[in-house]
Amino acid sequence: MQPVGPIGKEPRALPLPACSRLHGNAGKRTVWDMSDSPDPRTDTSSRSSCGKRSWRDWLGLNSSTLSLLGTIFLVTAATELWSPLIPQYLKDLRMRTGSGETIAILLVGAYGFYRDALEAINYYVGGAISGYFNARRALLLFNFLPIIGLGVLATWDSTLAVFVAIPFIFSWSSIAGPATVTIVGDALPPDRRTMAFSLQHILRRIARIGAYALAAPILWSLGEGEGVRANATVAILFVVGAAAVQFKFMKTATRDDHMTIQRPRQLLRTFHPNLKRLLAADIFARWSEGMVEPFIILMCIPIIQEEHERATIIYQSVLLSIMAATSMVCYLVIGPLASKEGLAKKPYIGLTFVFFALFPISLVVLGHALGTIGLALAFVVGGLRELGEPARKAMITDLVPQEVKTQAIGLYWSARSVAVMWAAPVGAILWVLGQRIESGFGPVLAFTTASLVGLIGAILFYIRFGKASGDTGV
Repeated sequence: MQPVGPIGKEPRALPLPACSRLHGNAGKRTVWDMSDSPDPRTDTSSRSSCGKRSWRDWLGLNSSTLSLLGTIFLVTAATELWSPLIPQYLKDLRMRTGSGETIAILLVGAYGFYRDALEAINYYVGGAISGYFNARRALLLFNFLPIIGLGVLATWDSTLAVFVAIPFIFSWSSIAGPATVTIVGDALPPDRRTMAFSLQHILRRIARIGAYALAAPILWSLGEGEGVRANATVAILFVVGAAAVQFKFMKTATRDDHMTIQRPRQLLRTFHPNLKRLLAADIFARWSEGMVEPFIILMCIPIIQEEHERATIIYQSVLLSIMAATSMVCYLVIGPLASKEGLAKKPYIGLTFVFFALFPISLVVLGHALGTIGLALAFVVGGLRELGEPARKAMITDLVPQEVKTQAIGLYWSARSVAVMWAAPVGAILWVLGQRIESGFGPVLAFTTASLVGLIGAILFYIRFGKASGDTGV
């Protein structure tokens, strides 16, 4: 549709200062050539305004991205108050009923499968809803789901309560995921997206560290069971705050040009070849993560208990904070370096896959060799897994079909989750089999196998992108 201007005036595109190009989808906008309007090429007030905003432009900040950062901060804090402790919480509930360790481990594996399967559905549905209604409306709608789940978890002391609450609680991060990426893609040009994603990840880590610090005294005073439920109650307030921030400040409200999510195979065929290469490597890396993630706390707690009485608090408030702080340093250092179009992103994404492979084996080797100190070093390796995450998200944003970008991002993550959802049950089975072979060998077998799977993903990434020709979209 042609723009409609003042009567008798034809629209004429004029060159704008560099900073003005940061606020449109296509990197440019139409300016009316009116005799009584200041010319942006000579208007000094415009240039002054640009100069004042330059640091915000470099960081990829505007009203929509700032409100998104605030939302991510609050929702992440709400989740991290209690979610890292759920596997141990489930194990304690089962042991309280007289179930053996084998049943508890298999239950945790089922929990991991359940989460990944729900993510697969939610990413798919979230991409469709956000693409149809627009990202702002979708995010506001998705905020109500965690409140329901947190209410269930806070008031119902049961293993079943966890499985009832999980579909609601974890819906925000997966359903809203495509919308959050789309908002950055809409609000910023390609050379600012990596930095914007870096800021998102930094805020997530700050929120995690704050949540761990807040959760520690609650766990100390109430114990693990009551402490988890009390933290869930506090989390409800955080989610309500996130909804208020989005409603007042978020301006981006785009929707996809047309709907194709009902034809996922057809949409997958439209993916850029480099996006398909990234997805294949990503699946192996996430398999490595999925095989061990629900079991990390179960492996760490006995090691910490040999040296410290309050092992759960040490795990959440110290080890997880170390990992979050390491990730923050990565974002600060790598974000500016990877904020370029083309092949500049590839080395950092590749290193991410390498550290995905190294983390499980480092937990086994360093934890058993050096105790809590060794686990702390291993969690530094875990933090380094985030080295190329902002670049990876920016690459996905660059490569997805732009006319259906939100649906395509949702389908990418959904396809990955479908492939990965069996990782946790496999990890549980390996743990149980290892324990049958020798007491204490279960985590060694599961975590070592996970590292080998992750190594395949890293090799696959370098081989496939080594064969990729040109620099389009990478």
